[in-house]
Amino acid sequence: METTPSNTPGKGATFTFVLGAFAFFAVLLALAQATRRQTPDDPRAADRIAYAAEIRKAQNELLGKMGISDKAKATELFAKTAGALKSKAPAASKTVVPGSPTQLKMAPPAAPAPASGAAPAVPVATPAAK
Repeated sequence: METTPSNTPGKGATFTFVLGAFAFFAVLLALAQATRRQTPDDPRAADRIAYAAEIRKAQNELLGKMGISDKAKATELFAKTAGALKSKAPAASKTVVPGSPTQLKMAPPAAPAPASGAAPAVPVATPAAK
């Protein structure tokens, strides 16, 4: 019995073909994206720029009123605030995390389970007598 080699490609050739096809489509996609680099103009861009300038102006006015616009005054004010915070005594947090032991202690007790021999809550319909 004579065995003849098959003409089908091996596993390595199939993998190489799939890898080459993937690379080909990746290059094709990159070329398509490179030619479409135009971004549409935002019709509201001018409004957004004006709004951002208005917000910056209002923030600068507030900083001026608070005396923080000067770098030296801001550093002094921040140092004073940090000192006041350090001198404060730590206090217990009143925040309760859901599911924590504290929350479970604070939860109202669960309703008692119904007795096993209790009648059903919904009456059972009986056939009408003729």
